[in-house]
Amino acid sequence: MLVDQVREFSALVDTPSVLAGRQDRLECGELTVPLDYRDPTAGTLTLAVSRLLPTRTSQGVVVTNPGGPGVEGRTLPAVIADSGMAALAEDRTIVGIDVRGTGGSTTLHCPELIDVQAPEVDTVSEEVALSYSADVAAANAACAEFDGPLLASLTTQNAARDLDLVRSALGEDTIDYYGTSWGTELGMAYLSAFPDRVGRMLLDSVTDPRQDAEAALDDIAAAVATFGEPDPEQPDGTTADIGYRPIDFTARTAFTCNAYTGADDPRTVWSSHEARSARFGLDPQERIAHPLSGDLPGTSVCAGWPFAPEPVAPEAGGHDGLQIVAHATETTTPAVWAERAHQSLGGSLLTLPDGAHGSLSSSSAAPAAVAFLRDGTPMR
Repeated sequence: MLVDQVREFSALVDTPSVLAGRQDRLECGELTVPLDYRDPTAGTLTLAVSRLLPTRTSQGVVVTNPGGPGVEGRTLPAVIADSGMAALAEDRTIVGIDVRGTGGSTTLHCPELIDVQAPEVDTVSEEVALSYSADVAAANAACAEFDGPLLASLTTQNAARDLDLVRSALGEDTIDYYGTSWGTELGMAYLSAFPDRVGRMLLDSVTDPRQDAEAALDDIAAAVATFGEPDPEQPDGTTADIGYRPIDFTARTAFTCNAYTGADDPRTVWSSHEARSARFGLDPQERIAHPLSGDLPGTSVCAGWPFAPEPVAPEAGGHDGLQIVAHATETTTPAVWAERAHQSLGGSLLTLPDGAHGSLSSSSAAPAAVAFLRDGTPMR
């Protein structure tokens, strides 16, 4: 089914299928996981999983995540095999997961979240921002009323627990991991919860480990003021890889709002936006690009969010098998976030002299990334 979906999508956008020539090596399956790990009686949901078998004898498993949040992950192994990191697919089994709420896994589609229309106005005033935020809050409440348990379950911590059940189902004592953008948040959560089950972990374009909305937007504003506006061709927080990349916007909202503090009160979000714009010399009529940002400047998709956020808060430790990669001038995930993650989690940090978000696999550093995942050689 996945192969057919990708073929149809590729034909629609007139691009080659990322799965072309690899169908015989790509296996798809499903895994049942708890809806609520704290309540075994709450029911279950289904994860859609893929693995791309290597061309030679497998020397280990690399689990991957492309970011988003809300982006399907089952095609990422094929994308990697068609990138500058293609050599990894020669001797590693590469696994892709549609995390809960996305792709072929159990999903929750709340059209109210997608159908909230931002008014077309010449100037966004506080009144306009608060009116729009009230509509967002009503949509969030309606989604929670439709299926609150599933919406509340879309947390990075649960996705990390799911990942560990995938590891167990594969029969592996340890796994290697490669995550980009939000995939680094998932990686940090997994490393903090299951440090003994990680061999090597490669994180590219790291998200803010503090998960405080105001602080995160401050860092992005500072980067934009220094390096300029982000590339409009790249959606907030997703990779630039070309391929089959549908985004589940309900999951995107839930994973973000279930993590970030300080994003649910519209008046606070508006006043902080005005102060931030003045502090960094930015146009207050321009929104700061982040998954928590609403369609209008000074608004949040988390307005009136009905659940208390659970920041990942990665634990401090010296993880020698961790490699963090930052991009010096990017504004989607500023390099300072990678530096903070390095301070908290240890490992090695490499800052590439570019501004392309999530571009490691297509950069000149791709061979070094493969070497790290193969033998642990720190990237230089």
